[in-house]
Amino acid sequence: MYKFGRLLSAIVSQNIAIIIAIGLVRAIFGVYGWFPNDNVNLLVGPLLNWLVPVLFAYSGGHLMGGKRGGAVAAIVVFGLALASTVSMIFMAFLLGPILGWIVSRIERLLENRFPSGIELLAANFLSAVLAGGLSVICFTYVGQEVSSFILRANDWILQIAYSGWLPISAAVIEPAKVLFLNNVMSYGILGPIGISQVKDLSKSIFFLLESNPGPAIGVLLAHVIRLKGKLRRNAASTLAIHSLGGIQEVYFPYVLTRPQLLLPLILGNMTGIYVFQYWNAGLVSIPSPASLLLIAGLAPPGDIWYVFLGISVSAAVSLLLSLAVLGPVADLGKETAAMREQGVIQRLSHVDRWKEVQHVLRPAKNLRPNEPPAQRETEEHAEVAEPKPSPPPSAAERGRPITVCFACDAGMGSSAMGAAMLRKKLRASNFEHAATVVHASLDQIPEQADMIVTHHYLLKRAVSHARGRLCVSIDNYTDPAAYEKILEQVKALSAEGGQGGNKACN
Repeated sequence: MYKFGRLLSAIVSQNIAIIIAIGLVRAIFGVYGWFPNDNVNLLVGPLLNWLVPVLFAYSGGHLMGGKRGGAVAAIVVFGLALASTVSMIFMAFLLGPILGWIVSRIERLLENRFPSGIELLAANFLSAVLAGGLSVICFTYVGQEVSSFILRANDWILQIAYSGWLPISAAVIEPAKVLFLNNVMSYGILGPIGISQVKDLSKSIFFLLESNPGPAIGVLLAHVIRLKGKLRRNAASTLAIHSLGGIQEVYFPYVLTRPQLLLPLILGNMTGIYVFQYWNAGLVSIPSPASLLLIAGLAPPGDIWYVFLGISVSAAVSLLLSLAVLGPVADLGKETAAMREQGVIQRLSHVDRWKEVQHVLRPAKNLRPNEPPAQRETEEHAEVAEPKPSPPPSAAERGRPITVCFACDAGMGSSAMGAAMLRKKLRASNFEHAATVVHASLDQIPEQADMIVTHHYLLKRAVSHARGRLCVSIDNYTDPAAYEKILEQVKALSAEGGQGGNKACN
């Protein structure tokens, strides 16, 4: 189920610009928009009925079966959408990956079964027969039946949205977000439900359930009030990045070091959802990233005050409860905070064979910059006698600067911010010519990346996708000291030609 949620998340995140664009058109020119225009609003219907399902189907098919799988899925879903009276977004989520998988299986079965030069013709012909046949069947027989089913599903979803049970969803949403499942919740579960409602309702409350920044704002404000010195400045910068930049991952470490703060987050979001329900508030599209500025832009004119009322109330509830949890003295020393964080990491890490990869999971702040990685591994894990595969060619041997990749779950929020901050450090130290900094999702780490930087809790996935390369973990995306140590790692890796990191993650 988790993998399917990540697949849906990838499909939506690849097309999020289209979803936001349609939402902005509706928010500005829709019936309840700022400047109502019936002619322009006519564009929204075809976009939601045909373009979005086809794009989602192509993305799902491409992820599972390459470009040919994406093309087959797009044609079939287009035939289904033409024959239906409702948007086929849900069917695109299902049919896209399934058809892509079928195409990939067909291509695998055809390998080495035809003379050289005929495989491409056979693959194209069979894919065309599959696409044409299924599109005719969907257009002729399936479209209306599926439409009636989707209408019943939408009625059921509306009953949940207006019931008293919806605020309880915060008890699942907030812990999932803190465990880096925020993109799965937003793009893979709540987002598709909201998109299916936009055509009929012009807005959806489901766009606000996960993206409500109020609970996290309350937690961060409590830290700003309680902490002192450098820790307070870090909390203040985190608050600005989260509320204005919309990057959620930056506040996760504050909650992971004090799991009791989950209660203020849950109760704050519950309160906000109740306010959204009471005033029938919603957004016209997925706010990605969940910035207060983008939320204001995607809120209908009649709902904007109620949306911010819900955010403010949830922030107030979370602030009061967070202050109670933190207590009168929250000026934790760095050593105490580090020890507490290490304990949380070991409790929540999803590593199946902890002892075998524990040496990989050492955070950047615990690295000794003057000690080569190979020497650390030899000293601390001499008992592990498993043979190491030969390292791939280093960056210097390939004749290019080293590549540093910041990786997160979706490759858009915290990784983009971390990459930008490291680029500034490189420019300030006149070292930008020797290193290229990029950002990507954990499932799409580029092959040329010599060093991968990610959060502690995502490091296992980074290691599995980037074996043979240096993997560095970070605990706080807004901590300047962490970037200084990463910069030292980059300089050391560049001086060693990239070979030290190749031994660190095998």
